[in-house]
Amino acid sequence: MTTSTTPTARLIVTAAERQRILEEYDSYPRGDARRGALLRRYGLYTSQMSKWRERLKRGDATLAALTPGPKGAPRNPLADEVARLTRENARLQQQLTNAETIIAIQKK
Repeated sequence: MTTSTTPTARLIVTAAERQRILEEYDSYPRGDARRGALLRRYGLYTSQMSKWRERLKRGDATLAALTPGPKGAPRNPLADEVARLTRENARLQQQLTNAETIIAIQKK
């Protein structure tokens, strides 16, 4: 038995190959060992077949690789502190209003 120290490269599958693999996968009956052999040959998972099938059902006929969208703006590190202080300020304002009401009632 030999062990390899080099990492294996991810298989890049084009849209046409995805279509062909999915058609071949679906041509075998459920539970057939050839389905598993096909997935192992390409290093795929059954969940990927499901996702590709769902994309075809939704109308994405090309099965092109999805590209990530733009990243959101980085979060301000002080935003959590500002939110906490705003909540605390509102709570203290309410306590002050309650205390002033009690004092006003006691003066009468």
